[in-house]
Amino acid sequence: MYLKQFIIQGYRSIRRLDLTFNKGVNIIIGENNSGKTAIIDALRICLSYGNQFRDIYIDKDKDFYIDINDPSEDARQICFDMIFEYEDPIEAAVFTDFISQDRNDPSIQTIQLHFKYSYETRNDNRVLRWSVWGGDNEGQIVPPEALQLINFTYLSPLRDAVEKLRPHARGNKIAELYKNLKGFKLDDAPDEAEITVLNKEKKVELAKKLQDAVDDAEWNTIIKTGETKVQEHINGASIIGKEPSVAFSFLPYSYDGIINNIEVKSPIPSRDSYFEITQNGLGENNIIYAATVLGDLINNNQGNLAERDHFYEALLIEEPEAHLHPQKQNTFFKYLNTFEEKGLQLFITSHSPTITAKANLDYLIVLQKQKNEIKAFTIGNSELEPENKKYLSKFLDVTKSQLFFSNGTILVEGISEALLLPVFAKKIDLDIDRYGIEIVNIGGVAFEHFARLYNSNESEKRLLAKCSLLTDDDRGVISSGSFRNGTVDKKRAEEIFKALQDNGVIDKLNRIHKSEVGDLVGFEDEEASIVQILSERINKLSERAENAKKFGGKGNLHSHLAKVTFEYELMMASKFNLRLMKLVYTRMHPQTVFLNSVTGMEEQATEILEKLKSNKDKSEFALNLSVILDDEKKCHLLKRFEIPKYIKDSIQWVIPQ
Repeated sequence: MYLKQFIIQGYRSIRRLDLTFNKGVNIIIGENNSGKTAIIDALRICLSYGNQFRDIYIDKDKDFYIDINDPSEDARQICFDMIFEYEDPIEAAVFTDFISQDRNDPSIQTIQLHFKYSYETRNDNRVLRWSVWGGDNEGQIVPPEALQLINFTYLSPLRDAVEKLRPHARGNKIAELYKNLKGFKLDDAPDEAEITVLNKEKKVELAKKLQDAVDDAEWNTIIKTGETKVQEHINGASIIGKEPSVAFSFLPYSYDGIINNIEVKSPIPSRDSYFEITQNGLGENNIIYAATVLGDLINNNQGNLAERDHFYEALLIEEPEAHLHPQKQNTFFKYLNTFEEKGLQLFITSHSPTITAKANLDYLIVLQKQKNEIKAFTIGNSELEPENKKYLSKFLDVTKSQLFFSNGTILVEGISEALLLPVFAKKIDLDIDRYGIEIVNIGGVAFEHFARLYNSNESEKRLLAKCSLLTDDDRGVISSGSFRNGTVDKKRAEEIFKALQDNGVIDKLNRIHKSEVGDLVGFEDEEASIVQILSERINKLSERAENAKKFGGKGNLHSHLAKVTFEYELMMASKFNLRLMKLVYTRMHPQTVFLNSVTGMEEQATEILEKLKSNKDKSEFALNLSVILDDEKKCHLLKRFEIPKYIKDSIQWVIPQ
């Protein structure tokens, strides 16, 4: 069985949160203070209820939800509801007191466990009350023996791996691993040899071998020598006739006692010696510790279900990236992904974009907090189509995956916008880093795959943060193919296109400047059709831009389109902008000759765009412009630089209100 749904109400920073989990791996990600630890602690409280020794409880003074905006909304109850899906009839039989039937379809059953905590105030002190029940009816008895069949292991973010691996330490994971071994096969045994069962009788036999090894004359003489020396001192310090006597011996050997002594070391391959694990780094020891825990859990989940010690086993890991460099995070996390079909349910919290980028998108549970409200978003409950998931899985690198942790996102199609937007935000007195805004360069125009994360009209199917989609509208852009029809073939269409460029009707950016063709010699028969096509397309947005408009204006996504291109809009915003950008280009290409400055702004801006396109240096141009505008010694330049309205709107839209 596995935990399918977990509902938390009134606990710490969570007013109410409905979580849907996967059978295997669940990766809970989000910014700081978004509720990740609260979820893990809530799971620990519930899953440990049947344990004799528990290390976490409800704190009546600290754990009840407090609404910082409205004290009247403070929670007086904490509720946890756990809904398990079972997969084997034996699980339903074992947890019969936990069975819940669907009211609309009695054939649908789940295993449910409910917790309710409240408090009363007496003499200005809080008194905690609680009740726990299974199934549908509050008050139904929860058998302790059934609760003991539910188990979990917790790896904290600040775990002391060395202490947990030390011999005789409380909760020694190495000892637990060996205690739960079911069998073994000797190294020199043939492949077809049966595995030796490690049952109680075999453990007694193995322990006796060590007991016999030390039960000889020399060892007994050593023990007797030490005993005599101690007895001499006892006799000298005691009243005659009342001397206490002592007898020393080795502790009787037992299997459990022996394995409690097992020590971990790191072998040095080049010599016959070892490193103590205290000489390892924190990350290395955390890997060793986690591997020991995983090995123990797999031991516990082998064999027939009815023969296992536990019917449900969970592993809770907070921040597995702690002390691990990115490459080791990758390998460790890929390995965790393999545990989906091994009878374990994994709950992992992280704020590592490295781990997020490598995760199966369906494993992700994204927590976001806006206006003191925490919401959970899962890819499985979104409106992403299979092709969207496939694309995002391939292209969500470490940088792009940071959008899941942001307070707002601006999607841009190229490096130019990514370089300049932070500078423009300063101009309008907004520090996007302080607001937790992420600028994501999608490196092209595949907006749809990212847009669907934000633009659902159903709040539970989209990310909570707002998103701006910033792109060019490319209006009036045309190609030779636009002139092809039943009477105009490819060659003739290319001739028309070249003639229109030569006459200045279409510029070098393939953009229509006017619909009047003037004296177009040699194309009299097609002139009426050409004028019609130009008139229809002169203000027509590109298909890509139309799609961007379609995605925006819904849910938490707004589209903001530049007229023609990003650089064109900047130059057309003011004469100062145009002069400064022309100066930047001249510094990059000192031999450049521009049109006369008395020429119209549109012609000058188009000329610079043509040069940027022909030299393929838009990104270098944006970098140089951003450096100049961001230079504190030249702050007057940024003060005079005019930011186009559509860029201001795109930034202001994503700022949390």
